Order: sequence, then C-alpha cells, then structure tokens
Amino acid sequence: MPVFHYFGADALSLREACDALRRDHDGDGALANNTLVLDGPRTTPDEVVAAAMTVPFMADHRLVRVDDLCRPYNLPRGGGAARRRRQRPSEAWAALPDMLGGLPPSTVLVFVDGEVDGGNPMKELLGAVATAKEFRPIRGRDLAGWVNKRARDRGVSLSPRAARALIDWVGEDQGALASEIDKLRLYAGDHTVDEEAIRLICPRNFDAEIWDLTDAVGEGRPEAALRALETLRADGRPSAALLGALANQMRRIIVAREIIDGGGDAAAVKQHFRIGHPYPAQKLTEQARRFPPARAAAAPRLIRDCDAAVQRFRRDLPGGLSDEVALELLVVDLAGG
Repeated sequence: MPVFHYFGADALSLREACDALRRDHDGDGALANNTLVLDGPRTTPDEVVAAAMTVPFMADHRLVRVDDLCRPYNLPRGGGAARRRRQRPSEAWAALPDMLGGLPPSTVLVFVDGEVDGGNPMKELLGAVATAKEFRPIRGRDLAGWVNKRARDRGVSLSPRAARALIDWVGEDQGALASEIDKLRLYAGDHTVDEEAIRLICPRNFDAEIWDLTDAVGEGRPEAALRALETLRADGRPSAALLGALANQMRRIIVAREIIDGGGDAAAVKQHFRIGHPYPAQKLTEQARRFPPARAAAAPRLIRDCDAAVQRFRRDLPGGLSDEVALELLVVDLAGG
C-alpha cells in the first residue's frame, strides 16, 4: 500500500524527498492535475479517505498529501503541567488504518510533518499504516561532510577548508547552504572554490555573525568580541537585536552554569535546552565552565544598565550613552576585559 509518512526538522531533505516521490510516480506527466493537498489540523479522517479512494483522471497515479497532521499532538513546550497535557486523536482517527485498507494502488498517500516528538500519538497511529522516514538536521562536525558531498553532487569543487568556511560564513541551515552551493556552481564553473571566493560571493548570515560575537563573549575574548561587534554594526544590524542576542546568550550561560554547579554535564545542558546536536551543547557547557560565577551573576545587571543608558541618551537625559559606546562597554564587561 503506497502510504508514506515523512517528518523531521530538516526541511530541505524532507522537501527533496517529497519532490522525488512525485517524480517517481509521474511517468505520464499527468500527476500535477491529480494532486490534492489537505491541511492536516483542519481535515477529517473521512476527507482523507475520500481523497485517497478517488481514482486518477486519465493518469497512472493520484497523489494525496496531508500536511501537519501530527503537529497538534506534539507535547506543548514550556508552561506548567496543566498546560503541557498532550492532545489525543479522536476515535475517528484511530480507525484510519482500517479505513485505508482498500486503498487503490494508483493512489500515493503521503503525510508530511515538521518536527514530531517521540510520544506523538498520531505518529504512532500512522506507523501502523505508513512507511515512515524521519529527516534530522545535520549539525556540528558532520555538516562539513554533508557540504562536501552536496558540492560534489552538484559538480562544485571545494578546496580542503572551503566547506568549513562556507558553514562559518553562511550558518548551519542546510537550505541556505544548498542555495549557496548552487550559486557557487554558477559563479565558479570548473574552478575550485576557496575561502576567498566564498566571502566574495556568499552573503554573511546574521546568525553566523551573531555567533562570532556571543562566542567571543562566552569564551572571554574581548578583542575578538569587539571586532565582531564592529562587523555587525558595519552591516547595519540594529542595536536592539545585538543587545537581545547578548542577553539571550548570557541567560543560556547562567542556566548552564547552574546545571553544572548542580552536578550536571553537557548531556544535561543539551536536554534542558533541547539542543538537537551535542556539539553546540558541549560548546555552551565549556563556556559556562569558563565563566566565573560572580561575572555570570553580574551579567543581567550590566545588560539592564546598557539598555537604560541608551534610553537616557535618546531622551537627552544625564548619564546617557550612545548605542555604539554603550554596546562596546557592555561587550568588554561581559567578556571580562
């Protein structure tokens, strides 16, 4: 029975799998006129079955796609226990596997979801009738291998350090990396792409730029932090966004420090922040360990003082500081300079 369940946080691979499924069942070129997409949270079992049982019109196959059916049944994040009760599928949905027992072989039924947690009851229900495949994002050290393979598959020749440079420059989003690899193929042709070509051709990712700043602050490197801050300002990044990123990173470091002081390790930090890959969790843990407790405790006050100084400056009040000066002083203080 041609029923599939594709899900996961890797949106690029999931989309490409759906495209491949279409190509595999579009031998006569008529699938576009025999495709129906249903909104999972708003559809009913009867609608899904009715769509799946319909035979294709002058074509070999009919494609029915149901989007986000599992999303309402994920366990809510945050909040108290009363707000974290999981929604359960109705009895009508529980009968779906039996209802699809007579699915015609001409129908391709695919359920497409984003990230689905392990205890999702709709995922378990679909597992009884569908071939499931999860698409997980690649992170950390494994991502460079993915970039090199993707580049080879696209006919792009990368220098030995180019893959890491592309990740550092663009960020870890696989969709953005794939787009830049395709762009490099057009610009570089048969030439090998090196780090300089990446800096010239690819746009700098804001998250990657922010990472340079927060990473330098977390590791106690004030000079590197100031250079990163200067780059961000030169790119026109708003001061409010920079202050917010610093505040968020310091909150993470403070919480990670509390976990460590309580006997936790990188695995506990990873679990608390729901970090998908161990590498950033290990990085955050190392920063928290290097951060003196007294400096971590003072960070929220320093951030509040910075914001207050900027607000006073804008109102032309005594004790005010411009965005530029206030952020520079904050970065030096946080980095321990």
